[in-house]
Amino acid sequence: ITTEFNPAFQLGFGFTLNGVGGLLGLNRMVIAEKLQDSVKTNAIESILFPRDVVRNAPQIISNLQAIFPVKQGSFLVGPMAKIGWGSPSIITLSLGVIIQLPDVKIGILGVLKMVLPDEDLALLKLQVNFLGIIDPAAQMISFDAALFDSKLLGTMTLTGQMLLRLKWGNNPDFIFSAGGFHPGFEPTMRLKKMERLGIRILDDDNASIRLETYFALTPNTLQFGARAYLFFSFDEWIDFTIKGHLGFDALFQFSPFH
Repeated sequence: ITTEFNPAFQLGFGFTLNGVGGLLGLNRMVIAEKLQDSVKTNAIESILFPRDVVRNAPQIISNLQAIFPVKQGSFLVGPMAKIGWGSPSIITLSLGVIIQLPDVKIGILGVLKMVLPDEDLALLKLQVNFLGIIDPAAQMISFDAALFDSKLLGTMTLTGQMLLRLKWGNNPDFIFSAGGFHPGFEPTMRLKKMERLGIRILDDDNASIRLETYFALTPNTLQFGARAYLFFSFDEWIDFTIKGHLGFDALFQFSPFH
């Protein structure tokens, strides 16, 4: 259940309360991996203040059923709020807290959107989907974030994902990455391939310029790297192509050091 306010309620210092809502699931559980995937695919918006609900109902229901499948004796509860800044809002934050009981699992999910200077002249359009999960049974704290539909100057696409994994108990472990890992590194936890932090300056069939980077930290390694790609093709009167890339990858292992 969600509702948005027009006009929004003023909270002071330029902040507004744009909407409130909540989620209730009876005999339902949360699948952490599916919820993490929703950050990358933007299915997270099916949970937080979905738009055009009637038209998008089949997709929204499908996403909810995949993320929150049936489990007898389990239930979910989650308050939600949408906060803005500016008038009209140039920054909005949709935030929800989902609690699973009696097998406790807590998820904090959100969508941060920013458009500068305004919707009519969007020099910067930024959307960050994020999710934090506390899972006592798995002895794990995780955080995932991803850029979605983000652009600079209307044509340059911004990309990238970030993750954090903190495991305690008998086999403690830690992984932090912004943009992925060194090509020769095998993570100690099961992780899906990440998208590099980057910008696509040009991206079509005849011309492509991309810049990307990454940084990662584990208990025994420090990793970082960057790469630039160039492709240009012209075949109107003559078959002419230029392509190339330049970059580096660095990995420092602490023990044994190399």
